[in-house]
Amino acid sequence: MGIDKLCLTTHEMVKADYLREFWTVTEDLYRLRLFKYCCEMDYAQVMWKPHKFSAETNMRIPYSKIDVNPKHFDCFQYLCEYVGNIFNDKLDLEYTNVSRIDLTADIEDLSMDVVFSRLHVPGFSRDSLSLYKGTIYIGSNPKIRIYDKTKEIKQRQRKGWHITEWERGIVESGKQITRFEIQLSNFKGCLKDVVADPVSLVSHFDRIRFYDFEDKEKIGSMVGGLQFLMTKINRKLRGNLDKFRSKELETLIKETYITSVKEWFEKEKDSTLEEIPF
Repeated sequence: MGIDKLCLTTHEMVKADYLREFWTVTEDLYRLRLFKYCCEMDYAQVMWKPHKFSAETNMRIPYSKIDVNPKHFDCFQYLCEYVGNIFNDKLDLEYTNVSRIDLTADIEDLSMDVVFSRLHVPGFSRDSLSLYKGTIYIGSNPKIRIYDKTKEIKQRQRKGWHITEWERGIVESGKQITRFEIQLSNFKGCLKDVVADPVSLVSHFDRIRFYDFEDKEKIGSMVGGLQFLMTKINRKLRGNLDKFRSKELETLIKETYITSVKEWFEKEKDSTLEEIPF
């Protein structure tokens, strides 16, 4: 759906009795955490009542914080209902701030080897780039993460963690999915802004660039060395390189995000269902 995580804050008070009735609520007795109460729901984490600092400072901090992953909801309406139940059965979009949002684009049949071969991300220092277990990390805010999504789903499945129907379908189909993810922390805007124009956030993917090292006009004198490199690349990868040229891949990532995020926000809930289908 183009969005992998939402961290929301609001000055609204949660329905503590509702949370205690259906979920487990833990209390921080020693001011180790920012919020005094924490509740782990099935698809969200809720924290409320700041208490770590002085009374004056705590008053300036949003009273409630909700971390939720949109992947558990078929459309935005379902997410609104789910989060709305935590408050007064209605989520006020204008007064619900977004502190973090993760934007995603999933590309099918794209090998990570092709990403390693073509990736070029300008504007970041070399120190901000790291590689861990096949996942590329770049920057901090925004933080770019590129990884094999199929592999990540299988790892969570082996550990017995919950996976969605979409994720289960990916594993069963045997598809190769590479995910491009951009984490925006300290996002300046409310949920109403995101809902009004989620497509505009596609501009953040401009940070991800690729180049064609087969382009002799651009690489000039370097072509000899790169031609040598090409002889060391197996034929299967060469075909993948031809399939995903730089400009086409940059466009495909943006188009994939736009299509998925529009579908998720514009899709209407199934009126024949009385309850949220989890």
